[in-house]
Amino acid sequence: MYLILHALTFIFLSANAFRLMISKPSFVKLSKNKKILLSGREKFLLFTLITGMFQVGMFSSLRLMVWIAIIASSFFIYHKSPRLNRVIFIYILFLLWISISILWSPSFEYGFREFLKYSYPILILLFAFTFIHSKDFIFLAMKWMLIVAFWVSLLLGGVMTHLIGTWYFYLGGMFWPISTLADYLAIMSAVSFVMWWRTKEKKYLFLIAWFILSAILQSVRTGILSIGVMLIVASYLRYRLLSLPYIVGAIAIGLFSILYIPQIKDKMFFNPNEITTVNDIFVAQEDGNVNTNERSDMWEHLLARFYKNHQLAGSGLGAVQHYMYENYVFGGLHVPHSDYVQMLCDTGEIGLFLYLLFPFLFYIYAKKFLHKRPTTPLRSSAILALLSYSAVLPAMAFDNVVNYSFASHSYPFIFIGIFLAYKNKRKPKKRINHYV
Repeated sequence: MYLILHALTFIFLSANAFRLMISKPSFVKLSKNKKILLSGREKFLLFTLITGMFQVGMFSSLRLMVWIAIIASSFFIYHKSPRLNRVIFIYILFLLWISISILWSPSFEYGFREFLKYSYPILILLFAFTFIHSKDFIFLAMKWMLIVAFWVSLLLGGVMTHLIGTWYFYLGGMFWPISTLADYLAIMSAVSFVMWWRTKEKKYLFLIAWFILSAILQSVRTGILSIGVMLIVASYLRYRLLSLPYIVGAIAIGLFSILYIPQIKDKMFFNPNEITTVNDIFVAQEDGNVNTNERSDMWEHLLARFYKNHQLAGSGLGAVQHYMYENYVFGGLHVPHSDYVQMLCDTGEIGLFLYLLFPFLFYIYAKKFLHKRPTTPLRSSAILALLSYSAVLPAMAFDNVVNYSFASHSYPFIFIGIFLAYKNKRKPKKRINHYV
């Protein structure tokens, strides 16, 4: 039954995505007194942003390929060349390197599958950069992302699953699992922070607290870490040097949570009763008391097998996935639960360096737009891009975020693409009708 439901949902999502992409311009309600005109491509991007939590079971990989096909076809249908930028070239260089690494990979098939996962974010970035023209699109997108995120967190989050005890709404893999949900809500927390900074409405701060509560109740350490790191970066952007008390406070709350919230403490340590002080937290790793669900052993094994003696170039893109899918290892796991470990094993230090260089150079490129109140589309998209990436990067250390591109990894890229589109509009040029 779930298979049929997943198939019908996949068909519905794919058909509507293509229908929206080729649709004529129409007005969409932004507020009670304002409507904005969106092109078909803008409506497609909005649809993509609000349907990120749909996994559609075994059709998740097929959905990725359909979206890549829709994005690629849009450039041909509307005779557009993808816009480029010097920041984008760094990621293209990363893609070039990982594609070359397939030459020494043990499996072309797995290498190509991994290449598609890394390619989708930059394709959707180029799509946003090329086709976003409405100055209010980012505000409309933030509004609808938060509406959807609230309902997703209500039906799938910790209150429903761990207080009420109902898991039925996951529908057998219709939606991504709780670990991905936590990563998704960390990004939505970034959206909520930008909306609070922009409007000063406290409901957005309560929404962040609601998202944190979901991660705590579901004991998703990665999600809690991601939200914490995002809030530290957000505090710095908002208050600069005056952010120190907020940063210290965020760290103190994190330590307090580990010490006194049972859901976190019990999952964090093998012997939680031995952890009574902050010092106990820091020496727990040396004492072998930190429970990584055997991830550290898995990482050591993979690094010894694929990274050792291949530090610079790795063992080839797809090497880890080929090994974990074709062999029964680590209790049947198929992913190493760390994008950074997987990058080191597959593409070496060169691959990891090139990947991390991309968000760093974006920060340098957009720096002058990051410390002012996000009252304009340009500032809002710049701040949102950085904050969402600050939520994604720590999650990548302990989860395979690249695999969940729709729900997490692609969001910062979309926001970067929107920022570049708005920045490009500042340049004087001939008046063009973009809504055809």
